[in-house]
Amino acid sequence: MHIRNSSRFEKPIKIIYPGELYVSGDDEIVGTLLGSCVSVCLIDAQRSISGMNHFMLPGKISRHDIFKDRMARYGITAIKNLMDEMKRLGSKKSDWVAKIFGGGKILVIEGDKNTIPEDNIRIARILLEIEDIPIVKSDVGGIFTRKLLMEVHSGKVFLKKTSRNDIVEKVVHTEQEYLKRSFFLNG
Repeated sequence: MHIRNSSRFEKPIKIIYPGELYVSGDDEIVGTLLGSCVSVCLIDAQRSISGMNHFMLPGKISRHDIFKDRMARYGITAIKNLMDEMKRLGSKKSDWVAKIFGGGKILVIEGDKNTIPEDNIRIARILLEIEDIPIVKSDVGGIFTRKLLMEVHSGKVFLKKTSRNDIVEKVVHTEQEYLKRSFFLNG
């Protein structure tokens, strides 16, 4: 996680990367940059607590995936960990709403049909449905990168989509490196 101050918003911004999540009740902003990855935002407006995760792989239930994942690398774990952190701060699941972003089809994997973006979107929707958490906003798919900034207290999300080559190339490079590390760790 990277922390910076924003003169525009006049509050700190916590930037999360693939495999990370952040939950807070402070007057601050959580941000991330997505390509194929998905972020689920959980908001408890009643208590001014919000959280965001950033996952790249949906996860499969096998001893090499889900049970060894100590981070929020897989969607299954990332959403569970996000929910656990919300509860740890005193938030109640019955007061949560969710917002889902990302899953852009920007990563090309040679010789393989890349279903990572669609799988990430699907796992997020399925898990939120199973948990009876309403999805109040969703901006997923397409061929875009997405920059997200979420105000913790209000749960308001500022979204900027782009298909600019320089940004897409940066996100693709980051995702390819992350995939290599993930497969190396589980190999």
